[in-house]
Amino acid sequence: MKIEENYSIKDINSLRINQLAKYFCSIETVEQFIEAIEFSRLKNLPVLFIGEGSNIVFTKDYDGLIIKNNIFGKIEHDERIVEISSGENWHNFVDWSLSNERYGLENLALIPGTVGASPIQNIGAYGKEVSEFIKEVKSINTLTAEERVFSKEECKFGYRSSVFQNKKEYFITSVVFETNQDPCIDIAYDSLHKFFQASSKEVKTLTPKDVFDGVSSLRRIILPDHNKEFNVGSFFKNLILEEADFRNLNEIINVPYYKDNYKYKVPSGYLIEEAGWKGKGLKNVKVSEQHALVLTTNGNLDGNEIVRFADSIIDDIYNKFKVKLEIEPTLI
Repeated sequence: MKIEENYSIKDINSLRINQLAKYFCSIETVEQFIEAIEFSRLKNLPVLFIGEGSNIVFTKDYDGLIIKNNIFGKIEHDERIVEISSGENWHNFVDWSLSNERYGLENLALIPGTVGASPIQNIGAYGKEVSEFIKEVKSINTLTAEERVFSKEECKFGYRSSVFQNKKEYFITSVVFETNQDPCIDIAYDSLHKFFQASSKEVKTLTPKDVFDGVSSLRRIILPDHNKEFNVGSFFKNLILEEADFRNLNEIINVPYYKDNYKYKVPSGYLIEEAGWKGKGLKNVKVSEQHALVLTTNGNLDGNEIVRFADSIIDDIYNKFKVKLEIEPTLI
């Protein structure tokens, strides 16, 4: 394991923000991770774990140690239970699961990032969340070097949230998933349902592979190519509103929504588009012309520029619709 000083992080974050890490290393084993943590203690450094850098906005140089997670591997416990190392690419895992007749994850295809990042944010798309399939999360406490296994209940999953957002001392080493042995097709999410209605396929005959391919096609259609227009996917969370707040919003503008557990999920991208922001922006950052939830950059900006731009959108949405958007990626 090599520890580098004054390391440019431009190539390890998907916004291509060009900041420096005081120290940087890449780890491939748990043993290397512990070694890196010991180095940080000797130097009295803060530590940041990073996978593919697809949900982080760097607003300044990082005055500590960035550890890039390259821990790979799979353990198949039985036909339903599989343990995946945290450095594995998320989409590749979904693809592998489908190929090995482990069903359920198809709606989560093409979400950027690693397996280890998936429980932190409780990633979700097209009516599904990863928490539905997580059995437990294995981790190491960076303060004590002790291993800890979090049960599904202990993870305290919520909408784009989990206990790990507050317990940042835990480094996730692997995630144990419980998938379905039998296909279970779910295309209830409105845009996904409309996609298949418009296709030549009979809805009743859809297979998990059809859903996987459909979700992948939809994401490629509505989301910009992150290799050409640098982005972190959704920059804002969708709104989760109590009934009173939803009714107040609906008096201002008639919005699409999805009702679940007595709360209303409203697509924030709809409000951003209605407010006239789609395709608009500054020299180095703009709202994507493909999807209003996505901010794209040309790679020639610092993180504060994109945050200021996002704040201007948040303020405008509040002034127009009296609801406050939340930024989804982590600000460093």
